[in-house]
Amino acid sequence: MIVVQTNNATYNNTGQTEQQLAMSRLRAVEHGRAVLIAATSGVSAVITPDGAVQQRTGEMEQAVLNAVVPLRDGRTVADRVGAAPEWTLALGGVLACAFAVAGGGRRVERAA
Repeated sequence: MIVVQTNNATYNNTGQTEQQLAMSRLRAVEHGRAVLIAATSGVSAVITPDGAVQQRTGEMEQAVLNAVVPLRDGRTVADRVGAAPEWTLALGGVLACAFAVAGGGRRVERAA
């Protein structure tokens, strides 16, 4: 399982805590693991490996969450591939910018 410890006191009532919950749901699916979020002031939650929120609290809500979560040891495609696709796309973007700056997109003037 993945455990996320957080203190979102600075971000209460801004939507940031919901965004972090969404990011943790993505990580659950990406790694095929249950995610437990323990927040001192934000949203605490139990997320299943398919990204579903099994339990959650509200912002600044004192609560205790109890859940049985599956423990897994397999690797997902994202785990096996790692950051290679991200680095490839980033490098492609940098090369495209360099090509544009170097004048690769020069205009061809037509003879009148």
